[in-house]
Amino acid sequence: MWLKREIWIGKVLPALIFIALWMDGWIYPLLLLPVFYVLLVEKKRLGWLGFGKARFWLSVSGGVAVAAVLSLVYVGTFLYYLPVFERLPHTPWTVFTDVLWYPLYEEIAYRSFFLAHFGNPGVSGISRRNLLANLSQSLLFLSIHWHHVVSGMPLVLIPVFMLGVLNGFLFLRTRSLYGCLLSHSALNGFALLIHYVLA
Repeated sequence: MWLKREIWIGKVLPALIFIALWMDGWIYPLLLLPVFYVLLVEKKRLGWLGFGKARFWLSVSGGVAVAAVLSLVYVGTFLYYLPVFERLPHTPWTVFTDVLWYPLYEEIAYRSFFLAHFGNPGVSGISRRNLLANLSQSLLFLSIHWHHVVSGMPLVLIPVFMLGVLNGFLFLRTRSLYGCLLSHSALNGFALLIHYVLA
């Protein structure tokens, strides 16, 4: 066999799963794929994906800090694009997808699954491999938000990229996904709140 089983299980198949996640976030059951893969194929616990109790409060406090910092960036960006926001429809479905579904889907796919497989899970600090993995997932995360450019709001990509980088560092530091979920949901909810209050 030209590749060892460990390479197939630890890198090749996770890369294919991630590509499937990256290509379409609307197929809701697809999110079960990385979870089942980790549980059934890799025989690891969900804590490996960041759903453990370890460093929970450190992760949550980091998520609050990320949300607070990026909220300041979002305010200026969204106020700049307020006329564009006035044209966008917002329904209860939008609230569900923006505040619950996309943060869950994207944080599991980009921060949890990607960084757990392609970062250095044994190192919580900064390493060359973790920096490269974090930059890669942040750019891939940015690429799925290209609709902001099409809808006439390219500057929104700045806080989106910053969210990817900061949540990536938060996950690598804590190996907990809870703070990442909190910051992502809070920022998306904050954007909707700005729209409802000001538009």
